[in-house]
Amino acid sequence: MPSVNKIKLLQFTTMALMITIAMVLSYFERFIPLINVPGVKLGLANIVTLLALYLFDFKQVFIIVVLRVILVSIFAGSPISLLYSMSGGLVSLVGMKLLLMGATRLFSLVGISIIGAFLHNSAQTIVLGLLINSFSIARVYYPILIVAAVVTGFLTGLIGRQFMKQIEFTPLKGKRRYNF
Repeated sequence: MPSVNKIKLLQFTTMALMITIAMVLSYFERFIPLINVPGVKLGLANIVTLLALYLFDFKQVFIIVVLRVILVSIFAGSPISLLYSMSGGLVSLVGMKLLLMGATRLFSLVGISIIGAFLHNSAQTIVLGLLINSFSIARVYYPILIVAAVVTGFLTGLIGRQFMKQIEFTPLKGKRRYNF
């Protein structure tokens, strides 16, 4: 049985790798021509968040999301993108965690990913309305973001499900046994 220090080192190293992978995915998805709609991206970094929710406790996943958003904003973003990404990332993280805690029999990993994308885009729409001090543009833009959330959440959920099969037997899994 591994010692506590070895487990902590494995957790820390895995968290650092997950932050790095999420940053790389966030950066490179900018070059994937999805639709010509500002702010609509695949959300590939959400795959890492989904896997992290399975492997770690909420505090550790919170750290992964916050550091990823800050670092991506520093290297390839702006203060406004930091605000949008942080609000969307944290709202979707909380929503997905709540679903995992109580509704894994109702929602698959793909369903949780779709709801996470929906919450992410909803939070960003609220931030847009607050920043421009008007919700008129946000109201028009919101349906586009919701359709995008369903499509991208579905795709990232499918990809996440494939990766989930690969980490089924990791020593990090611990007592968290979600039914995906």
